[in-house]
Amino acid sequence: MKKRILISGGGIAGMTAAKLLFNQGHEVTVIDKAKKFTKAGFLISLKSFGVEIMDELGLTGALRKESTPSEYMHWVDATGAAVRSISYAKVNQNTSQSILITRGGLHEVLYNDIRDHVEVLMDTTIAHLEQNEKEVNVTLSNGESRQADLVIISEGLRSVTRGNYFKDSSVEDFNLLYMGGRLKERPSDTPGNVRIYLDVDKMLSVYPLDENEVAIQCYLRSTEELAAIHARVPELLKDAFRDYNADVRHLIDSFLESGLMFADKMGMVHAPALTNGKLVLLGDAGYCPTALSGMGASLSIYGAKALSYFLQQSPDDLNGALQRYDGLMKPISRKFQSNARNNAESFIPDNQAELKRFTDLFSTSSEDEISRLMTDQIALTPEQLNFLSE
Repeated sequence: MKKRILISGGGIAGMTAAKLLFNQGHEVTVIDKAKKFTKAGFLISLKSFGVEIMDELGLTGALRKESTPSEYMHWVDATGAAVRSISYAKVNQNTSQSILITRGGLHEVLYNDIRDHVEVLMDTTIAHLEQNEKEVNVTLSNGESRQADLVIISEGLRSVTRGNYFKDSSVEDFNLLYMGGRLKERPSDTPGNVRIYLDVDKMLSVYPLDENEVAIQCYLRSTEELAAIHARVPELLKDAFRDYNADVRHLIDSFLESGLMFADKMGMVHAPALTNGKLVLLGDAGYCPTALSGMGASLSIYGAKALSYFLQQSPDDLNGALQRYDGLMKPISRKFQSNARNNAESFIPDNQAELKRFTDLFSTSSEDEISRLMTDQIALTPEQLNFLSE
């Protein structure tokens, strides 16, 4: 049965859902608070089942054209001394080859594929909604009224609509500040060679994108509130790496002077229920696992496919479809949130003893052991891949 579906949030989860639901014949509208589409964004790594779903949608070719080279990871200590190098091909030997791409690049591929087929309203949010047994009546921020059979909330970590209509949900402060950005400057390493600095309470990754551009990702432990941090980002970044080598200090100074930077406190979303009547949470709005899970984008894509799958399987039972989606996604989201906690303890230890323990383990393990360490945790079971609750 064809449904009127409103998707609030046109990011990765929202656009993937729009693509899948349009393909099923539904009438889809996407709204987003951004004033216009932008390709800007920090780097993400699309892995495992996320790549496989994009391949099913016929989009991996376009994604690879937008991707950045990823050949080797060079793990080093705070002095720049080598800890371990490993190839991406070796890490991904037992799973789909990952795609290193900017969030904006992935978003653009999805947006370009769907924009001529679904209505996309920018600079638009949900002002108010009410639902009854038949439909959801939505008032948009532009004053327009819409009626929908289903409203998908995919607004991201700090979703206002989730806060308004899922009162039992919460955002856990992960006590990590994330900073990422891009800089037009010749990198010190060749493209494809990622350098990752391991240290107590911090981690810095440097990505040469091409011959004239470099990207960074930085994690710093912090218990401060986001509002207080935003005013001090340059100070925090310079202070964190003031004792590093000249190349790192120059890179940080250049980013602060002329780079495009993004900074945010990382958080995990906990929602006891992903559904409320004809409202459903999707992606980071429902189960953000933080970037340290390594699977935020892939989990959003998987969630969109799971939701569309259940809607297709039960076209006349919306409530049943949403409940099956809820039952499938909650244990999976807990798994990846747990992975993020473990990764934070391993890769961003809070004391020198733990740092030494991890670097000793990382430097002496075999390539197969490293591959399992980095990929076993991102796998889904055969039942989950086939949308069966365990």
